[in-house]
Amino acid sequence: MEEECMVDESGIKTIVPTAASDFSIVKRSKAWYMVALMSLCYGIGELSHFLVGTTSRVMSQDLEYGDQSCLRNSSIPEQLGGGNTTCSEYLQQETCDSVLTNLTNGSSICQWDYNGMGIEYQILAGPSFILAFSIGGLLIGALADRYNRVVILATSTIVFSACTVVMGTAQEVWQLIFLRFGVAFGESACQPVSASLVMSLFPQSLHGAALGLVNWGIYFGYGLSYVVGNYIPPLDILGQGWRWAYYLSGIPGFLFAALLLLTTSDPRSLAASKKDDILPLEAERSSKKDKEIESKSICNTAWINLSFFLHPFVILLCLGACFRHTAGFSWAYNSQLYFDYYYPGTDVGMWLFSVSIVGGSSGILIGGAVSDRIVKRTGLHARAWVLAASQTIASPFAAGVLLLPPPYCFASLLIAYLFAEMWFGVLFAILIELVPASACSFVIAVFLFVMNNVGGNVPVIITPISKTMGYRETLLLFYPGFFLISAALFGIMGIALRKSNIDRKNSQSVVQKCES
Repeated sequence: MEEECMVDESGIKTIVPTAASDFSIVKRSKAWYMVALMSLCYGIGELSHFLVGTTSRVMSQDLEYGDQSCLRNSSIPEQLGGGNTTCSEYLQQETCDSVLTNLTNGSSICQWDYNGMGIEYQILAGPSFILAFSIGGLLIGALADRYNRVVILATSTIVFSACTVVMGTAQEVWQLIFLRFGVAFGESACQPVSASLVMSLFPQSLHGAALGLVNWGIYFGYGLSYVVGNYIPPLDILGQGWRWAYYLSGIPGFLFAALLLLTTSDPRSLAASKKDDILPLEAERSSKKDKEIESKSICNTAWINLSFFLHPFVILLCLGACFRHTAGFSWAYNSQLYFDYYYPGTDVGMWLFSVSIVGGSSGILIGGAVSDRIVKRTGLHARAWVLAASQTIASPFAAGVLLLPPPYCFASLLIAYLFAEMWFGVLFAILIELVPASACSFVIAVFLFVMNNVGGNVPVIITPISKTMGYRETLLLFYPGFFLISAALFGIMGIALRKSNIDRKNSQSVVQKCES
């Protein structure tokens, strides 16, 4: 594959494929088919990721971990009076177990039980996942720059699917944590490998839309976790309650992995096979030359790739992403528990599923398409401005989620998702256009390592802070508050990119100077 030298005024050096690039090898219909499969794999991974949050209470009561509080006695029908709102007012086990009415035949309306909250849950949801996700992302990102990306993605999908199924057999909380490592390690391949494949499958003008469709899987899986987590455990299939939620969530991943292996190919491998269709003597010389170049560069590759991540523009983008990711995880890990705490008895499963699918999916697809359209006219900095504007608009609606009662809070959440979730595809569209294709997977993996370690671990402090300033107030700080901070950082990023004239026309003029 031929490459052109492009150096902008900011010092970022990008290697851009010429007309003979990989995406010319794969038919456009096949490319979109691959994107759809990548999105489905990502979706199943996110279902496994967030299922812990929606099954937290029933799991904690079965395996006995986390905080305890006064909850409504589920064995007493709601029409007999009482309710979880009344029970939550009792802070001691003795008073909780003595809440009686004449209709319950001497049984307490309330019971002291595990509520699914506490530091144990926050560690299970966040750090136990993020640790393996971060390490896996670095390793798999480095491998994806050298080896078959389709095989890597399919194998990783099998890993996280298998671990999800086995989570349903856990008997201790440490077993859940151990298997979460496997889920996280497998899912860590989805973003860096998919972004690298998108770069090979599509021209720059379609990067945002293609990544938007890939990342649609995030909201499909996240939304589906509310349906599976709320409606499968009460069915008590074969007397196993919450366990079947994990069995059913892991099975589809094996099918999608098989489709990847049997029906798709890495375009980089296809390009290499075409390159080999030349005269034997020329092929031998080309092979020797490639090996010499590779042997000289192996020891420097990691540092060179890391240097692209350490560029000020990439660091600034990563800082904004850390705040935005913390906001998203703060709500995602606490949304089910928030409604259980403040609005007990509310059937949130279908509400949160519908809002996530409609709002989140629409937002990420619209964000990618809009930024693709704007970037053609004004340059790469337009994507950063789309990020800043979308997070600014989303912030007051995110606050409305925490200040309004159901069902009005769900309407506010829908609008918040519509704008807030424009960020993910646009973010990585900026990133892959800032770094060389040869370093794409590795830089994305490092970027994700930092972003996920911050965004996934900082929400752990929500529990101790909430005991001082209140649960709702803490979420207001971490959810809409961090939206605004990320918007400010993305806005600064847009100004910096514009000032440095990083756009297509300027890059093309510099290419001509490099060639001369």
